[in-house]
Amino acid sequence: LREESAQSQEAAQNELNSLQMLIGQHDERLSTLQKESVQYQKDAQSELNNLQKLMDQHDERLSTLREESAQYQEATQKERNSLQTLIDQHDDRLSTLQEESVQYQQDAQSELNN
Repeated sequence: LREESAQSQEAAQNELNSLQMLIGQHDERLSTLQKESVQYQKDAQSELNNLQKLMDQHDERLSTLREESAQYQEATQKERNSLQTLIDQHDDRLSTLQEESVQYQQDAQSELNN
């Protein structure tokens, strides 16, 4: 009976040792996972910060491009207006020259007739 009791105690002690070893392994794994989780959170936050910086740069560039586009459109409109003014002046001068030419021809014809 003592031998069975000793064997039972030994088996119980072996089981306890196995459980303690498993608990130790579990604790090590948990510690590792916690460290990895902290590192992952740091990496994720860093990536988030980098993405925010890129978004800010993108927004700034977009704003600059919009301003430049508005300035370009304004300059283009001014140039169109200036060209239209020149065309109108040219058309007026051409019309005047045509009228003067007709008048000159009429005067020349009248001179020939006299």
